[in-house]
Amino acid sequence: MTTLPPERKPGVTMQSTKFSKSTKEGRGDTSVWTDTPLERAQKAKMHYLEAYNEAAALASNEEEKTKRSSSDADLVDKYNKEKRSKSLVQKHQEEASKRPKKKSKQQSEKEKDEWEGKHPWKPWDREKDLTAGRQSVNLDTENMVKGLTSRFSTGSFQRNFL
Repeated sequence: MTTLPPERKPGVTMQSTKFSKSTKEGRGDTSVWTDTPLERAQKAKMHYLEAYNEAAALASNEEEKTKRSSSDADLVDKYNKEKRSKSLVQKHQEEASKRPKKKSKQQSEKEKDEWEGKHPWKPWDREKDLTAGRQSVNLDTENMVKGLTSRFSTGSFQRNFL
């Protein structure tokens, strides 16, 4: 016997398939059973050459990619400098450098007065605005004690249950 018997068609089985959860796959390469030592040596040599060629191709591809990526990055940078507007961060930094660093107290008071006169609404003031709608709470201990004693004491009238 120099070859394996033919493979059965998938789906046609003579045994129980109760535990068979997945589909049946083919045998794959069965030449391992019938190869002579000379054929094995030739296959090993071919596999080695294929692996070497793939590794060389990957290395050359990586070199080309790095060259391309650096040239592409240079092109993109050149285009961005020439054609695109400044980023928002750059614009903000330029505006911040043009503005004066700190304002004196007199200038800030003037700006407050000017602001209040120009607008119909008032600026947010935490102290004023958070206490605006609240009532002050008076803690009267005598009334609290009376409420507790009346609530948990026995009733003033007698209860009759049938």
